[in-house]
Amino acid sequence: MIEHFEHKSYEEQITLLESRSMCFENDASRNKAINSLSMVSYYKIKEFAKPFAKITKNGTQKIIDYQNTKFEIVISRYYQDKNLRLNLLHAIEDIEVALKTKIAYVLGRSNLNSYGYLNFSNWCNKEEYCKHYLRYSENKFKKNLLIELRKSSNSEIDEKSKIDQSKYPPIWLAVNVLTFGQMVNMLELMSVKKLGQISSFFDCENSELISWLKCINLVRNICAHNSNIIDFKFKTVPQLKDEWKDYLYELKPGVYSNRIALPFLIISYMMDKINPKYHFQDIVNSLDKLIRDDNNAKYYGFKSISTMKSIKSKWIRKPVPRRRTR
Repeated sequence: MIEHFEHKSYEEQITLLESRSMCFENDASRNKAINSLSMVSYYKIKEFAKPFAKITKNGTQKIIDYQNTKFEIVISRYYQDKNLRLNLLHAIEDIEVALKTKIAYVLGRSNLNSYGYLNFSNWCNKEEYCKHYLRYSENKFKKNLLIELRKSSNSEIDEKSKIDQSKYPPIWLAVNVLTFGQMVNMLELMSVKKLGQISSFFDCENSELISWLKCINLVRNICAHNSNIIDFKFKTVPQLKDEWKDYLYELKPGVYSNRIALPFLIISYMMDKINPKYHFQDIVNSLDKLIRDDNNAKYYGFKSISTMKSIKSKWIRKPVPRRRTR
């Protein structure tokens, strides 16, 4: 096998970036960059420098020009992305827990009881899906559930399974071992009435809820696997609330941005229903540090820099001053 790529020292990586017009102000800046490259890989740096890159071709050779972008700006974008991912995951976890609780409540009451969820014909949308597809989905669900159960260390599951002499746990415990994606699949299969009991809590239509959760699931996967979220473009734009359009950059009439602003608005809306006192300060601050002018704002999907000011005033709650005690 012919190897086209060779190992480069951290100093050589700096030289390569310099040859592509990335700026290092002085020796101290270069030394700091060398330390950064020993912790954050060259290709990760290259990924976060991509928005600044002007790429041309000379025959078959690709020429990258970072247009005098400072290395400090690029490494800062990496850490801002990291902070945003961690803060988004914190909110997404709350959404996941709330939804699983509601699924268990809806599927565990009335005639379904503890184990009715295992029979998909009891609660799925039989008008939308044929019996063969539901049987296939049921078998797949049970198979995946057993896989997740084997990974689980929840003593409650073992205890309840022994009491009921069942290899599957009751719905209230089963939902807790499902992945976010498996949870979304369950919601997609639900009857209109049962899904409506959940979507009504979020003051939205069934189709809106499903489209939002698919978007959040993708965001969750990106964040959990340390991928770049701030430069990500969503291929499918979820359904929008009319009030969100006041915050989003409109690419052309009726077509809105597919950048990070989109999941931010979805997550903040859903969290406001789950916990109106949730503090968005960390998420908003992470976004705010990325946005310095209107062009930045539009790149990340927001209408303008003034949009961020509106978001900060709406979602960052001022601390209540403590009363002095004598």
